[in-house]
Amino acid sequence: MKLGLVTHAESVEKRAFTDLIQGLDLKPPTIIKPNWGFSVVFTEAMVLDWVLSALDGEVLVVESYGWARCKQAVEEGLFGSFEPDDLRASDQWFLEYSGIGDVLAKHDVEFLNITEEVWAGRIADPAVIKQGVEELFPGVRSEEMYAFVPSRLYELRGGSFLSLAKLKFMPPETLHPMIGISLSIKNLFGMLPGPRRGKFHGKENSLMNLSIVDINKIYRSLFTVKGVVEAIQTASRGMSLEPVIFENPGLAWACADTVELDATVAAHVGLEPLEVDHIRLAAECFGKWSKEGVAFARDNALSTS
Repeated sequence: MKLGLVTHAESVEKRAFTDLIQGLDLKPPTIIKPNWGFSVVFTEAMVLDWVLSALDGEVLVVESYGWARCKQAVEEGLFGSFEPDDLRASDQWFLEYSGIGDVLAKHDVEFLNITEEVWAGRIADPAVIKQGVEELFPGVRSEEMYAFVPSRLYELRGGSFLSLAKLKFMPPETLHPMIGISLSIKNLFGMLPGPRRGKFHGKENSLMNLSIVDINKIYRSLFTVKGVVEAIQTASRGMSLEPVIFENPGLAWACADTVELDATVAAHVGLEPLEVDHIRLAAECFGKWSKEGVAFARDNALSTS
């Protein structure tokens, strides 16, 4: 089903999902950024397996450390430790617990942890990153971000970057200003080397929307960024370690333009894109979405109850 420029599928199985991925025409090398922020809801092994099965050429999977991607979150409803050795142990636990480690091994795909690369100083020249960004976009608020691009990723510049996002609703009463939903644009917030990202959230998340757009500027200056939003096995509502989890929605959306994608998905699930601040700011920076496609999605909104 087409929602303007966005391709949407329901009751998604592997063949339909493969068609979505291949329809994006990703050119290798391909960087895949899944959503592994929380170990209670994340891009599942099956979904990553389907993506990797649909791609040819060099592929690299990236993520940074998260303080909610840990055993404690699943078993005790608690956040994990910020200590480096504990984060490394939690990451190994997560890859085994989720089955994702087996999928990476099956496809012989490299996994790069952004945080480890930054900690080790294996980064591209920040001045070069700054120049590339500011040739295309206004500069970022915090120039520290220019020092967060691993050398390994910089070596692959010019390829495709797939933001493989999980559909997550974020109640407005818990966040200020309005964030509302986590889709393909917000997924790149995880390219900041966690787990400590407080300075990029700002007080009461006052800087988060701008930070989301800024990290997108950096990766848009290096790669062709495309997006998938999926709720095949799960979607969620809430920011706590005990969110409401929707089981087996069977939904997916894909588009070569992440602004178009997120605006359309937001409308399709009943939100007004202009009221989601990071989507509105992204449109101002990267180009506006199609009014017709978003209107069609709004008119055919899905039930999210």
